[in-house]
Amino acid sequence: MRVVEKTRHIDVSLSGDGAEAVASILRSALPSAIFAEEEDEKYEEWNGSTLQREIAALTTPGKLVRAYRVRAGLSLVQLAEAVGTKYPNLSAIENDRRVIGLSLAKKLGSALNVEYTKFLEKGA
Repeated sequence: MRVVEKTRHIDVSLSGDGAEAVASILRSALPSAIFAEEEDEKYEEWNGSTLQREIAALTTPGKLVRAYRVRAGLSLVQLAEAVGTKYPNLSAIENDRRVIGLSLAKKLGSALNVEYTKFLEKGA
């Protein structure tokens, strides 16, 4: 049996005599977790997969800023205030009309609780 808890990205495999008892406890403690029997599910390695490469090719620093901002539950105005810039600048960044500099990348990383290097252009 495999258990995947979506929000915390935990992947656990259970086997043996006590697997069902442990799974029962996990189901109670983590109601949003996905429980899959190994025979029922086919898992594919994410790194290097075709889908991972396609998504990486379409991902821009601006799209990442938007995704992390939405995940944090912040509006453009709230994030702009947190990093000390104006919201039209962030809007331009999110729409890939403006490049993110090192200083702003560090502030965004801090405000959004992610590694700032995610917001820097590849090869920059």
